[in-house]
Amino acid sequence: MRLYITGGTGLVGSNVIRFARQRDDIEIIASQYGPEPEWDYDYQLDPLDISNTSAIAESLHKYKPDVVIHCAAFLDMAYMYYHREQIWNLFVNANLAFARTCAEIGARYVFVSTDWVFDGQEELVTEDSPPHPVNFYGIMKTICERDIMGVHHLSYGIGRLAGVYGINYSNPSLLRKDNGLGFDFINYVIDQLSNNRVAEIWTGPKVNEVAHGTLASDGADMLLRLAEHDGNGIFHCWGSEAISRLQLAHHLADLFDVNHALIAPVPTDPKVLDAHRHVRIPFRIVSSTEKTAQALGRQAFGVQEGLHDFKKQWDAFHAPTV
Repeated sequence: MRLYITGGTGLVGSNVIRFARQRDDIEIIASQYGPEPEWDYDYQLDPLDISNTSAIAESLHKYKPDVVIHCAAFLDMAYMYYHREQIWNLFVNANLAFARTCAEIGARYVFVSTDWVFDGQEELVTEDSPPHPVNFYGIMKTICERDIMGVHHLSYGIGRLAGVYGINYSNPSLLRKDNGLGFDFINYVIDQLSNNRVAEIWTGPKVNEVAHGTLASDGADMLLRLAEHDGNGIFHCWGSEAISRLQLAHHLADLFDVNHALIAPVPTDPKVLDAHRHVRIPFRIVSSTEKTAQALGRQAFGVQEGLHDFKKQWDAFHAPTV
């Protein structure tokens, strides 16, 4: 299988590449815009700017992949609000160019979407629940999903992820370790606790309080399964259990054997609230993943499975070299 992946220097993309490199039957082409990978790589790099839709088509026609996994992401919600045209091009126009070109060359298209296509108000959402986004990021992801479904003769899988945490194997220095309104604050908590520093857990207002945190390597495995699946549709590739921000932080304290007093529930930073005053955040997203598990042959990790597997990766990655 010839696999073309975008966002290969990101958290999700680097884990997809890491898994794919372990298989002899996968040839990897990774789009690369910005810094080169920090690890030694044995795959092809394509200097693609995804804001250039013509370049997307030219690149895919050049490499003729069997599968494209589009992991490239931009997550600065405040920036998106004030730079809508630029971000629309990066999200919506680029996605449509990938989808249409994949249909032209007969490649399967796997698009990484998000739980933020939902508003966080329903008790339970499934893969078939109608989306109801409440911010620009969620709106664009929803439009991308619908655009994909409208491309004729396209084999596709839309893999939704949520609150991704883990190790960026390709570019560790690019790993985001910021506290945040979304569930991607997990890397910040891990970094603070592992260094015996206080981890502030924002409790509101305006936070994603409950979600299905996803270990990057686990999500990557689900996306590769989706790449080799022959069915079209939406798939919930995120962790199989929902948990609150504070509960998750205490699980991490147990895992890293640190004092729970290092976890400090606090109101959301006023400066962050001001910067995001126009941005709404889904409060509570709880989902079923049974349909996806049946289709892809496994259930994504639950909370404890994901955290324990991550701890193994953390220890191995940070072990001193001899």
